Amino acid sequence: MRLFFYGTLMQGTCNDVATALHRRLEAGVPATAPGRLYAIPDPAGWYPAFIPDPAGAAVHGMVHAAGPGFAQADLAALDAYEDYRPADPAGSLYLRRPLTVSSAGEDIGAQAYIYNAVLPAGARPIACGDFRTFLAAHGLPEFR
Repeated sequence: MRLFFYGTLMQGTCNDVATALHRRLEAGVPATAPGRLYAIPDPAGWYPAFIPDPAGAAVHGMVHAAGPGFAQADLAALDAYEDYRPADPAGSLYLRRPLTVSSAGEDIGAQAYIYNAVLPAGARPIACGDFRTFLAAHGLPEFR
């Protein structure tokens, strides 16, 4: 299994789920996927919303392969963090779906968390396609 991360689950973020998860993933490689990326405000900081769109700009992230210690419990922890409930997709904030990403000119299949709600008031488009770059440029805190 491969996972494409583009925001708060990327290595080096300050959340416990990402920190624990990256111990059981292979080193990531830069990757992009076509779509639209937004920053969503929250009292706990900003988080990203990725919406795939074949005509969209490149959304930048990292693709990781599951390591030998990666287990179903790790996937369940990711799903819970992203508010993805497989038994209730309509009620989930994100859906984990297969996605083709591009890395070093090669297409790679990966799972990604896709935003599954109406964008809230205050959502800001990220034209550069890079969540961390956007936060740094605007002095905004990342969701914790």
